[in-house]
Amino acid sequence: MTTLSSTAWIAHNIGLAASIGGTLFGQQALRPALEERLGDEQERMLVADAAWRKFGWVNLAAHGLFAATWFVGRKMLSGYEVSPRARKMTLVKDGLIVASLVTGIASTIIGRILGKKTRQLEMRSSVEDQPSVDRLRKVVTGVGLVNLLSTASVIAVTTSLAMEGNRSLPFSIFSRRLP
Repeated sequence: MTTLSSTAWIAHNIGLAASIGGTLFGQQALRPALEERLGDEQERMLVADAAWRKFGWVNLAAHGLFAATWFVGRKMLSGYEVSPRARKMTLVKDGLIVASLVTGIASTIIGRILGKKTRQLEMRSSVEDQPSVDRLRKVVTGVGLVNLLSTASVIAVTTSLAMEGNRSLPFSIFSRRLP
């Protein structure tokens, strides 16, 4: 495999790592820490909003990076070069990449809407907006979970494809011609 292909693979994996790492940090560390340290729910929501607004751009870039490198590579490879099993895994990965990309973008958009409503709620101290904020929080949590699962599944399929490729003599010959 040449330097360009190796660099693209590294970039793909960095995008996956940044995406899943940030989401895990937010769900497993940031949210519990805010609940533990900040007694005021409104303050917790504002701090979480500020953090996610900063990380949202990193997360979108990470999704773009792993999706772009995958689909550029897919123009050169179908999976058949390795094995029929690899072809099936390649198609599964296509779907998982799309699912991760769509849910990553959706969670960012919904999160931005939630953040805006949270900031408006602080300024107006309006109790009637609280139910819509609570609904949005549940939706963004659900979409974020689907994103986490689809991205983790991309990582699992990526590993399986790499292992399948290592067992394929025809692919080892073919991969020497990749850019």
